[in-house]
Amino acid sequence: MQAWILQQPEGLKALSLTTATKPIPAADEICVKVAAVGLNPIDYKLTEWGYATWNYPQIIGLDVAGSIDSVGKNVHQFNINDRVIFFADPRTASGFAEYVCVKAIAVSRIPLTLSFTDAAALPCAGYSAWIAVHDKLQIAAGQHIAITGAGGGVGGFAAQLAKLAGAHVYAIAERQHHPRLLSYGIDAVIDPQDNIALELIKLTEDQLLHGVIDCISAQSGSMMSALIRYNGHIVMVANQFDQVPLLATTKALSIHEVALHGTYAHGAPEHITHLADIGNHLSDLVADGRLYSMVEKIVPFNKLACALAELKNHTHSGKIVVHVNS
Repeated sequence: MQAWILQQPEGLKALSLTTATKPIPAADEICVKVAAVGLNPIDYKLTEWGYATWNYPQIIGLDVAGSIDSVGKNVHQFNINDRVIFFADPRTASGFAEYVCVKAIAVSRIPLTLSFTDAAALPCAGYSAWIAVHDKLQIAAGQHIAITGAGGGVGGFAAQLAKLAGAHVYAIAERQHHPRLLSYGIDAVIDPQDNIALELIKLTEDQLLHGVIDCISAQSGSMMSALIRYNGHIVMVANQFDQVPLLATTKALSIHEVALHGTYAHGAPEHITHLADIGNHLSDLVADGRLYSMVEKIVPFNKLACALAELKNHTHSGKIVVHVNS
């Protein structure tokens, strides 16, 4: 089979499309014939950082959509040709290939009406957004929620999910993303170069924010924390605080972390199963037309490295999906 293999953690120059051995599923695994894969910033970052458990040369890739090619002897809940998506275990990755194996408990079914292209855009960014909105913030109707880095995958999905939950959603993103975000029904989009504090005070009518989802940095999260009301919440996605951003006994903020990549290494089976449940929910929402996959560009498998370079250079908007097997 063909696969994108990283020779050493030396960046995109060490990544090449080459021949690899087709994997065989273990007893609790399924083997998926990959139809499409989604790209995320973490993919090009991992070509530079590597992963502690990787054995080089290493097949990379985390977001996968495809159909089941074979199943392990202990797998009974899936059948050959079932259409599925999953977020791969980062410790083994291997998603950017024509075939990949994954534990059956991590896999979500996708509706017949949902394309592999749209499905492949969901796992990494969509699952992180779901955890931020529903597991951490537990957003309720009428709340005021701000999302930084809303032009990216996690931010874009989080903005949509928060809006579906009935919140007033304020997306902070570069101007190139504004038309797309407004098309999702977001209440307001703010340019990072504007006076964000003043704009949010106006939008919330001096009530401040119930919660913030920060998809940029600890510095960004620290700035946004000043705009959260008493007993409010902040969810850190891209970075974590080195120290609490506000003095003790002031606003009593709750600080949350989203660490999707830790699910397999530090979570229990129920945490992995939860990812599959999230995938089922997101797939249904996209199939029903209530959530947009944000796919803005589709590239062929042999151009995957070029697409990762585009991600790194921040010249895209929305999600990039790679077609693997037609």
